Amino acid sequence: MVGSALLLSLVAVLALALGTVLRNSAGAITIVIVLVILPQILAFALPLPVADWMLRLTPAAAFAVQQGATHYPQVESNCLPESGCYPLSPGNGLAVLCVYVAVALVLAGWRLRRRDV
Repeated sequence: MVGSALLLSLVAVLALALGTVLRNSAGAITIVIVLVILPQILAFALPLPVADWMLRLTPAAAFAVQQGATHYPQVESNCLPESGCYPLSPGNGLAVLCVYVAVALVLAGWRLRRRDV
């Protein structure tokens, strides 16, 4: 439950930072939806290696905090998002989202200093 709250809080901060960078709330909302929700949806339609790569490198990796099944690398099985299994551990998934948020915050701070001086 704490992980889900952290996930939503980080997505909100990401949206705020992107809104500051873009100076356009509709554009920021669109980019956040594309980065966070669209990979989750596309993972069902794409081949497993592509879906695995996408769920490791996009902010959608943070949804691993909600996984219902533990994935053991030594056991050969299909780890599918639709069955509640994600390629990253919950902590690593949140770390991917934290990196995106940190980059967006740095860009937002730079943009504010540059434009609002």
